[in-house]
Amino acid sequence: MNDPLRHGPPPSLTVRDKFELRQLRESGVTVKDAAAYMNVSMATAMRALAELRKKLGPEKLPNGRRARSYLTHRNIQQSQ
Repeated sequence: MNDPLRHGPPPSLTVRDKFELRQLRESGVTVKDAAAYMNVSMATAMRALAELRKKLGPEKLPNGRRARSYLTHRNIQQSQ
């Protein structure tokens, strides 16, 4: 974990923590509550979720809804 070439503080969330955060969101937990549970700020939680949205697409929330469904891969390509 200690990378001698890395400067600054260690990352707040590991890869495993980011996926756990996404699973909390998919189970219906609010971002604010999930961030408090992971003991990080809302901004850190939103950055982690945005990173995973780029890789996996929007979260699938209960009741068939999607988080930020307007940020699909197809829409991103059209806007560029």
